[in-house]
Amino acid sequence: MADGVISEPDMSVDTHGDMPFRLSDTTLEREFADLHPMLQSIDKLRHEWKFQFKLVRHEWGQAHFLTMLTGVLAFVLGSVSTELFAGGDPKVTGLDGISEIGGFAFFQIVVSAILWIWFFIQLSVNFPVMRGHIINVIIIWGSISLSQVLFHVSAPKFPIDANLSDGILGVMLTAVGVFFTYFFWKAVIETRDYHVQENHVHADVRVMEEAMAEHSLFSWSVMVGLWVTFMILNGWSGAHFVANREVSNYGVYTIHLMSGMILIYVLMHILWFPQRMLGEGARVRTKAAAAADADLLVDGVILAQEGECPACDANAPISQNENGETIVDCDIEDCNSRGVAGEKCAGCDSKYPTRYTCKSCGINSPVVDYIPDKEAW
Repeated sequence: MADGVISEPDMSVDTHGDMPFRLSDTTLEREFADLHPMLQSIDKLRHEWKFQFKLVRHEWGQAHFLTMLTGVLAFVLGSVSTELFAGGDPKVTGLDGISEIGGFAFFQIVVSAILWIWFFIQLSVNFPVMRGHIINVIIIWGSISLSQVLFHVSAPKFPIDANLSDGILGVMLTAVGVFFTYFFWKAVIETRDYHVQENHVHADVRVMEEAMAEHSLFSWSVMVGLWVTFMILNGWSGAHFVANREVSNYGVYTIHLMSGMILIYVLMHILWFPQRMLGEGARVRTKAAAAADADLLVDGVILAQEGECPACDANAPISQNENGETIVDCDIEDCNSRGVAGEKCAGCDSKYPTRYTCKSCGINSPVVDYIPDKEAW
C-alpha cells in the first residue's frame, strides 16, 4: 500500500447550488414534539418528507411520470388476467402451463415483460447515478417476491400452518433480499458522508454539522424500509390469493394491486433523491468498495495515470479518472477541491485550471500534457 492517499474527485460532485429551496427553508406549521419530546423523530420525518415531496412536485417532469406510468402498466398487465380469476388447471404445471394460457392472456404476459424491461431501462436513464444499483433492485425485488411464493407452497394459508423446515428456501431468499437492501442503503449513506466531507469541509464544526443536517437521509432510510415492507406485502398478497383459492379473497387481491402501484413510486423516489442530493457526478458505493478500488489503483491492477512534467518528468498533482477526464487541484489557495479541468469547482465556484506550471522546471503547459502515455499490461 502506498503512503500517499488516492483521492477520487469524480465520486461526488456538488450540483445543488441551483436548488430552488433547501431543507432548512422548509418548516412545519405544527410539531408533535410540543405534545411530547419522544415525538421529535416523527417531526423530523414529516419535515424531511415535506421537503422531498415539495421538491418532487417542483422538479419531476414528463420523463419521470412516463417512467412511472410504464411501471404501473407493466405491473397491472401482469397482475390482472382472466386466467388468474379462473384459477387455472392445477394438474398442468411447468412449461406445459404456458400452452394452456389463452391468447389474450398470453399477449398480456408478453407486453408486461416488455414494459418491465423498458421500465428498468428508463430508471437507468433517468437516474444515472444509481445505475449501478438497478441490478441490486431487481435482485431484491425478485428474491423477496419469490420467497413468498415458496412460503405458500407448503402452507397455502401462510403464515398459518407455516413450517420453517419446509420454507427454508424462502427464508434464504428473504435473507438475500435483506442483505442486498442493506448493501444498497449503506452505499448511499457512506457516499453521502464522503460528499459532505469533501464538498462542504469547513473549519467550523458547527458549519459541518449544519451541512450534514442539510444532507439528512433519515426519511430516505425510512422510505427504503417502507419499500421492503411493501414488497413483502405485495409478494405475500399475490401468492396468498393464488394459493388459497378455497375462498375468493378479493380483499387480499386489492392489497396486491394497491401495494404494487405504490412500490413503483417508492422505488423511483429512493433512486431519485440520492442523485438529487449528491449530484450527477457522484459514484454511489460503500467505503469498502472505494478502498478496494484504491488498493487496485496502487497495486497497478487498474491503470492510474499520474501526472509527469513533459519536460523534466517531475511528478505533478494531475491524474486521469476512469472516464479519461483530467483531474486537477483548484488553484484557489483556500480551496482543497479537485475536479475535472475546465469545469466549475465544487468548493469555490471558480473553474479548475486547464494549464499547470511545473514546480521543478517552471514550464507552463496544458494539463493534458502532464498525463504520460503508458501501455497497460
